Amino acid sequence: MDGLIVDTEPIHFKAFRAFVRDFGHEMPESLMAGFVGYPESENIRDLQRMFKIEGPLDEMVARRRVWYQRLAEEEPIVVFPGFWELSDEARRRGLKQAVVSSSTAPQVEVVLRRLFQEHPERGKPEEYFDAIVNGEEVPNNKPAPDIYAEAAARLGVRPEECVAFEDTPAGVRAATEAGAIAIAVPNDYSRGQEFPGARAVIASLREGIGCLDL
Repeated sequence: MDGLIVDTEPIHFKAFRAFVRDFGHEMPESLMAGFVGYPESENIRDLQRMFKIEGPLDEMVARRRVWYQRLAEEEPIVVFPGFWELSDEARRRGLKQAVVSSSTAPQVEVVLRRLFQEHPERGKPEEYFDAIVNGEEVPNNKPAPDIYAEAAARLGVRPEECVAFEDTPAGVRAATEAGAIAIAVPNDYSRGQEFPGARAVIASLREGIGCLDL
């Protein structure tokens, strides 16, 4: 979802930056390239180490989440080019679709809710997608394969029958280790990185239509 369907990575950066500023530090945007695709708790742990921020991890994560939820309600929700075209083509072919996000349930809910409010003709996200899996619903988050195995199970298919579109190396690793075919679609934060295991690296989801035959 984040960085693939919707351009929320700038919102995530603003939330991380606000969190760090609470402790009198400034976070450079260059750090985000190493954060995308990984669980929030790992990112916060890294920030605590980098900036010597003291405090229980769960409290620090909760503090940052407050910032994100606030910003996610206020900032523009921008869908990436090609998403609706790809989704419509998948639906035309009778393919099932799942959102697989390492974000928390509230973070997934607010983004999808706002996205579909801008497209009321498409109904509600929980009705539009055949499955929505968040990072709180599996024992191990990305880059572990658990979340993709869970998504496939909810769709009633084998992971090997799935094509996964991912914007980060961690996501590609999660998909491929689950057995799915992974297609990398880099964004501004992940562009230039290596995507080991990806069947292809494409410029936009619009190009992903050609990958539905894999």
